[in-house]
Amino acid sequence: MKILQMGRAETWKFCHRRSKAERQHERRNVLLWDAAITKKTQERYYFGLSRLLPLLTCAETLIQIDEITAEWIQECWEVGESLHIVNDALCGLHHYQPWTRGHLATAWRLFKVWRKVEAPNRAPPLTKNIIYPMAMYALAHNNLMFAGMILLGFFGLLRTGELLQLCSQDLLLGEKQGIISLKETKSGLRNSAHETVAFEDDLTLEVLRALLAVKKRQHLEKVPIWTGSAQTFRNQFAHHCKKFKLENYNFRPYSLRRGGATHLFQETGSMEMALLKGRWSSTKVAKIYLSDGLSYPEHHRLILINL
Repeated sequence: MKILQMGRAETWKFCHRRSKAERQHERRNVLLWDAAITKKTQERYYFGLSRLLPLLTCAETLIQIDEITAEWIQECWEVGESLHIVNDALCGLHHYQPWTRGHLATAWRLFKVWRKVEAPNRAPPLTKNIIYPMAMYALAHNNLMFAGMILLGFFGLLRTGELLQLCSQDLLLGEKQGIISLKETKSGLRNSAHETVAFEDDLTLEVLRALLAVKKRQHLEKVPIWTGSAQTFRNQFAHHCKKFKLENYNFRPYSLRRGGATHLFQETGSMEMALLKGRWSSTKVAKIYLSDGLSYPEHHRLILINL
């Protein structure tokens, strides 16, 4: 039975050329299997599969694949492995070998049991009343870039990876509204379309105008606004949380997106608007996030008392 032979994760770019020779040149070394998912997802799938595939080389039937995979999941549970490794391995196997779909009943059953008995460690949502002081503190300490990033992540409902990839040319700022153009997002790549998000917060618009003016003077419109690494952003985020004595509340950069979605729902009362702006493909998942976020009001009240 043929099992995926893994190689190096490929990158790609979409083809807009007209001639056959130009299309052929751009498509060289690009695997369609990889072009169906983002590079980050490729990396996750490849890492998860690197743990599972060596065990499947001796499997001769789908039943054996299911049994071996189920045993591997049990072993991961016993040695304290993270659930996301198992999820990436199973999803990666189905992505690269679609004929396995619907034939790993035992493995998926164990995965669901694991997810049921071990609650996910979700990032708690931030609020506008925390984001504003944090951004003002960053501005007071000449950290315009970080202030712009956290405001943009909160009011744009951006995933951390999307936020850190944004360039100045991806933002269009009007007097009362800003528009974010997102490229190679999870749902955008799935639907072969670039996505856009609008926001209307006055402070965010003012900070971003100043930030983009700086980037223009530096001729950096075509490079990411955040010039550091992802780890540097996480370090800056942790630093600002510590300054506001929030380090014990387990806020993470993804708390910006979750908090922004919860804030939008509270402001508008519209679940549909939160779903559209947050670009969730699954209504069920979005409702879980929003319902969970709305369960934190007392938690945030105590935080504001301590600030």
